[in-house]
Amino acid sequence: MSIINLSNIHKVIETGEFSMLFVAKEGNIVSADRCICTSFHSAGRTLNIKFIPSGQIRTVRRCTIINYNGQEVSL
Repeated sequence: MSIINLSNIHKVIETGEFSMLFVAKEGNIVSADRCICTSFHSAGRTLNIKFIPSGQIRTVRRCTIINYNGQEVSL
């Protein structure tokens, strides 16, 4: 499995459709398949993703992303 550094996420996440795993506030792992980034807050710690199948938009703290397109995310 390859590894991507969290500091490089902003370079790849805005390029189109992706999938990722992140840890929700409650502690469970959320699988986000077929998503796009609707906004990325470079000065903040969050990004907004849109689930393509449902149209749901969700705010994700960047530090909770553990996998991006099958690559492990490291701090």
